[in-house]
Amino acid sequence: MFHEITTNRSIDDVINSLQELAPEAGFSILHHYDFFTILEGKGFPIESKVWTFELCRASMASKMLKQFPLFSTMMPCRISVYEDSGTIHIATMNMMPMIEIIKEDAELYDEAKDLYDQLMNLMEKIAD
Repeated sequence: MFHEITTNRSIDDVINSLQELAPEAGFSILHHYDFFTILEGKGFPIESKVWTFELCRASMASKMLKQFPLFSTMMPCRISVYEDSGTIHIATMNMMPMIEIIKEDAELYDEAKDLYDQLMNLMEKIAD
């Protein structure tokens, strides 16, 4: 259900790399959530830092939503960065089961699979 990797880098380094490398990989960062700060401000502090970034590639989003509006439930793409027991994790949802649904549209399928592969590559880069 998820694709997750770990890194020895600090959470701040990973977040800075994500913010730098996402645009280079063709993704716009639409928004980010610092759940540690958000929840603390609402009176429900957590011990670990947890960040989620919403990423978009508008050209692909447009194509997908024109043909498969149900995919809006998975959009935009998200990458989470969090610490757990001293280890930094970088994670996203495994989109391949949903992408398989559109296999009958070979061109859109190939583009969606390529986008997912690029998202995986981005995660690997920010982990290094």
